[in-house]
Amino acid sequence: MTQPLGKNYGGIMQAYALQKVLKDMGHSPITIDYQTKERGFIYKKFRLAYRLAKKATGKRQAPINLESKIGYLTKHNQEFINANIVQSKYINESKKLKKHFKKNSYDAVIVGSDQTWRPKYSPNIYDFYLDFISKDKGIKRIAYASSFGVDDWEYSVEETKKCSKLAKLFDAISVREQSGVDLCKEYLGVDSELVLDPTLLLEKEDYLALIGDRYKADKSEGVFTYFLDKNEDKKKAADYVAEELNAHVYNCQAKHSLGDLSSEKLEDYKMPAVQDWLASFANAEFILTDSFHGMVFSIVFGKPFLVIVNKERGAARFESLLNKIGGLEHLVYEPLIIYKESIAIKSVTALEDKDLNLMKINSLSYLEESLK
Repeated sequence: MTQPLGKNYGGIMQAYALQKVLKDMGHSPITIDYQTKERGFIYKKFRLAYRLAKKATGKRQAPINLESKIGYLTKHNQEFINANIVQSKYINESKKLKKHFKKNSYDAVIVGSDQTWRPKYSPNIYDFYLDFISKDKGIKRIAYASSFGVDDWEYSVEETKKCSKLAKLFDAISVREQSGVDLCKEYLGVDSELVLDPTLLLEKEDYLALIGDRYKADKSEGVFTYFLDKNEDKKKAADYVAEELNAHVYNCQAKHSLGDLSSEKLEDYKMPAVQDWLASFANAEFILTDSFHGMVFSIVFGKPFLVIVNKERGAARFESLLNKIGGLEHLVYEPLIIYKESIAIKSVTALEDKDLNLMKINSLSYLEESLK
């Protein structure tokens, strides 16, 4: 059980990585294809009228049919998912989820990874605490590297009460951040283990196998940027780093996010292939990102990097991992305050960092033991 796949590279890769790890352990994992239920006819008509009004007043440049073209815009992502991630049939509401688990025989259900326990990002938060599974079903309930995303408690009183009861039914709970361990204890009343995101459980070579000949071992492309929230300050920061390194800036993502309606061209919203995105990390000389998984793949490929912390999306995700491996100097809280010393920062790799390697061993062991 994880969040809907398709629009986010990091979400896709953590799902891929967890399945690969489980397969290597001898299991036959299936990722539940759980999506938000599509809105009704009346709502769609209302939204169309709203978009037309925005277009007429010049407040929207994006094509009127943009929202209906998500399948086309994420086509490359879906092709990767179809080829590399085993999924259940499409499910779009809680009652269908419950019916699916009654009909099919599963030995265990793993919730995670990613921000599955953050209410604003999950279709129905109770589903991610496995509310749909009958107590007498005999299915193991496991949370692996689930994340709250932030170090503040975002649940309502009612959500806290119900999720606390559901959490106590789990056979094993692990989270991705140290703050998550604290939140589990304080608000859910359960103990939990700190483990690595699934993407850090694989080797660099596992990802190079996906990339194929896109990887240029003898040539660095320059300063790679991967920003979930683009702005002028981050662009200036990237230009400064590139100037200091005598390199150029490049990226591999849609020119405009689906929340940025400033382009008239549909192609500007199309996402590049997952393999091209991964290759951009592998081929970089230096990486600048505001994404958790952007940070992770900088580590995986052993690249020097800086993370511009996105406070609204949550800093705990970055701080927890980097603190464990002694890498807090990779964090930047103000993009326009980047010093030359920061650019000369060393890379962090799973092979060279003893703390990270030990966490990997412990995380794999925890997952394996949880499934016994």
